Amino acid sequence: MRDQEWQRLDEAALERLLVERWVHRGALLGVVFLAAILTTYMGVRGIGGLADQVTVAVLVFLALAAAGAAFAMRQTDLRIHRELRRRRSSGSARGSA
Repeated sequence: MRDQEWQRLDEAALERLLVERWVHRGALLGVVFLAAILTTYMGVRGIGGLADQVTVAVLVFLALAAAGAAFAMRQTDLRIHRELRRRRSSGSARGSA
């Protein structure tokens, strides 16, 4: 989601968006862990032929791609958190004045 899109949302919608993004990021981390487990299992079992080598390469690529996507999502989540804090602090300052 682009900055212009989420910045137009109200506080409740931003909180819902963050929860949705946490679930997606959790799924991506699950993919990373599953790929790591499968790669470790294949390494312990022994990598025999070309098919095993390709499978390990695909699993490692998948884990790196999922980790990269999760990291990028986290960076956007931090910007959303900062925006929520800014809105709440400016809202409480207006309420107390």
